[in-house]
Amino acid sequence: MTSVEPGTEPGPEAELDPRIVHAQAVYTRGKLAIYDKWVLGVFCPVVWRCPPSVMRRLYDEEVGRRHLDIGPGTGYFVDKAKFPANPEITLLDLSRECLDMSARVLARYQPKTCQANLMEPLPLPSGHFDSAAMNLVFHTIPGGWEGKGIILKHVAETLRPGGVLFGTSVLAEGVPMNKLTRNMLLEQHKRGNFQNQGDDPAGLERQLKKYFPEVTVRIRGAVAVFRAVAG
Repeated sequence: MTSVEPGTEPGPEAELDPRIVHAQAVYTRGKLAIYDKWVLGVFCPVVWRCPPSVMRRLYDEEVGRRHLDIGPGTGYFVDKAKFPANPEITLLDLSRECLDMSARVLARYQPKTCQANLMEPLPLPSGHFDSAAMNLVFHTIPGGWEGKGIILKHVAETLRPGGVLFGTSVLAEGVPMNKLTRNMLLEQHKRGNFQNQGDDPAGLERQLKKYFPEVTVRIRGAVAVFRAVAG
């Protein structure tokens, strides 16, 4: 495991939105140890009604040789993905715990790591990556689409022309919800784990189109599945 370069760590937590700090605090070593079982094994298929197979298929179809994984969690999806030969993988997260765990899981690839705040320009080479993934990330970030949409600009700048951004995010509006989904969404809002109040498919598509000439957003359960190609 190697860092991208000196100086890529974010500033003091006091400079971050406290809601982001709170959401990141959830990802302790203990909770990451059960993350795949509960989030991928229960919440995704049962509560959000978007099984992990949807995400795995995205990775298999879209990952390129030089891949940036944003919010890698435990590294599960990158670990399972079918990469081209000799991939170059960079893991980016604000959480040091997530970076350390995912880098250990993916040690065979010798991934680079980058601890950074997505709301700021990313300390990564421009026009470098063939693909970037943001899987189950946006719903943890506050600010609504108009605020956190700037993240898409930052990610687009790291992709080569024709490079692909893909990912998923749990939505709070504009998608069908049963009682279980609605109740669990409200509970996540109450706990501060989700910051997706007002997030809807149209808002996501609108923000993607600001920075990518080719955009697709489809809905699976309460989850947006998106793909965007850099110009």
